[in-house]
Amino acid sequence: MAYIALYRKWRPRNFEDVVGQSHITETLQKAIDTDKVAHAYLFSGPRGTGKTSTAKIFARAMNCVHGPTSHPCNECEVCRHIMSGESLDVVEIDAASNRSIEDIRTLRETIKFMPAEGHKKIYIIDEVHMLTTEAFNALLKTLEEPPAHVIFILATTEPERIPMTILSRCQRYEFRRITSDDIAKRLLYVAGQEQIDLTKGAAHILAVQADGGMRDALSMLDQCVSNTSGTIDEGVVRDLLGLIGKDWLFSLTQAIFDGKGDVIIKAVDDVIHMGKEPRVILTELLAHLRAVMLCQAAPSLDTLSAYDDCLDELRRQAGEWTADSVFQVLAILQQALLTAKTSPVPRIAVEMGLLMAARQLTQPPAVSISAVAPQASGRKAKTAAATKPDVIPVPEEDDYSGAYGPEEAVPFPEDEFTPPEPAPAVRPAAREAAAPVPQPVRPVEPAVPAPAAPVVKTAAPADNKAPATPPVQAARPPVESAAYQDVWKKMCAILDKEKKKAVLSCIRNGRVVYIGEGQVIVAFKTAFMVKRANREDYFKFTDAALSQILGGTYHMQGFLEGDAELSGYEKKKSELPPVKAVEKAPVQTEDIPAPAPAQEARGPGDETAWQPASLDDMDEAERAALEPLLKNVGDCNIYIENKK
Repeated sequence: MAYIALYRKWRPRNFEDVVGQSHITETLQKAIDTDKVAHAYLFSGPRGTGKTSTAKIFARAMNCVHGPTSHPCNECEVCRHIMSGESLDVVEIDAASNRSIEDIRTLRETIKFMPAEGHKKIYIIDEVHMLTTEAFNALLKTLEEPPAHVIFILATTEPERIPMTILSRCQRYEFRRITSDDIAKRLLYVAGQEQIDLTKGAAHILAVQADGGMRDALSMLDQCVSNTSGTIDEGVVRDLLGLIGKDWLFSLTQAIFDGKGDVIIKAVDDVIHMGKEPRVILTELLAHLRAVMLCQAAPSLDTLSAYDDCLDELRRQAGEWTADSVFQVLAILQQALLTAKTSPVPRIAVEMGLLMAARQLTQPPAVSISAVAPQASGRKAKTAAATKPDVIPVPEEDDYSGAYGPEEAVPFPEDEFTPPEPAPAVRPAAREAAAPVPQPVRPVEPAVPAPAAPVVKTAAPADNKAPATPPVQAARPPVESAAYQDVWKKMCAILDKEKKKAVLSCIRNGRVVYIGEGQVIVAFKTAFMVKRANREDYFKFTDAALSQILGGTYHMQGFLEGDAELSGYEKKKSELPPVKAVEKAPVQTEDIPAPAPAQEARGPGDETAWQPASLDDMDEAERAALEPLLKNVGDCNIYIENKK
């Protein structure tokens, strides 16, 4: 006798054998027992969940010689004919190959004939969504009012493609994906009946890979049986299905969280040489990280039964890492998997995703990727940077502009900028006289010419006595609201000229809410644009362009339209008296010139000259006098006032 595949041999023979669909089988049994059977049914759901099998069981239940009954005997001649496909009363139609209006007309001509040996004539139309619109229209009247001896059962995996006129004429039953636990139990039962040595872990892997379909699970078990003569364990299943071993998953996960890029690349290379697909690496790694996440949240779940042989190692990893770290890696690897599916070179996407995940966990929190870092914390950090006074450092002879190239000239990146120490306490007697001390700001790119703006000037008197109070920088007046649009257009022009297309496409549609005190508050319509605009690799270019247009140092901060914080800025703008917009040099249309070297500066309206000074040239008293100021200001340029 020819070999019969397991999924055919173990097709359900009665309603109780249908796995995971009790909500449907029990309803159909009650309908049969109470003689309330409808004339048309629609079975919809994923592949391999029992739609066609349930339809055939229903046909036997209606035509059994002992029925109609909810428990067909499967032994009478009618039941045997239906199971073997020889019955004239049960007609199976493949709508994928019989989809035209002519096929439906033929069906309409045949339904008038009475059943040959049973009680009802059952028409099972599989993949009914493949019928043409004309065929559906031709079926409408017959489906609504068929002869009393006819029952229609329509089966489909895509119910959304069926016209509503058809759906409204049928009783609809949704077949669900079968859980991995139910599939594993059924596989172990079939293996026991077939004398197959199948381990529990192997059954769970097959159940997970079946993705809710019993037919797929039985087909994979059949494949394993034909490729081995011994015990079917996890190793056999993983090798046959092209999956990755758990030891490799544990080691790669550890390398990601430890930030070991060389171990990651070598592990990927080893798996590729084994003949595995690059995308399988991410798929398996995501499943493993999901197990780590579930072990942290609910360690007693049966979902972790696949890790019975290495549960201690799983618990160790779950306890070693925080939940936030696992969430970050999962988010990055899911995005990498989407990229790998459409990439012409998926291996690069896989390696890049793994390295990005490792880098995300090892870099400082201040520069964390905005896609996974909380938006509120990033906004708080950028608000603090935006409120710093506008201090423009004068470049020295050995500046760093050449080290970064003409496109990405950033002399002092923010992630390398050392924050100043806390300001010393002020005695109550001197608190009233003490003025606020400027805080350090991120320097403007050398590629942008530094406009003439107020500079922090610390004067050392001739008598070498420390000044009672450090000088205060003059406040810059806010820009008139009428000039906001013009400022924004000029900034976009600079970004376009500098070929910052990604930055320009993100921020060009923003609405300027307020400009003043070194801040440029912009409202965006989507949270995605807000998140992008507040990233360092975006706002460093917009800040440089705004500083070129307005003078001084300005920081752009994005908010979502409707944010409660925007109302405060709107109120601040409305309460300010109208002032004339700050007029600076027009936007350059040619190459932006390099910043001018440090020159001698003169005070406004007098003959006072300010000369650059160095701490090395000062005596101990002068340095002691400047020390409190330098602790708060940080790196700055010092000038000595020489009055004529």
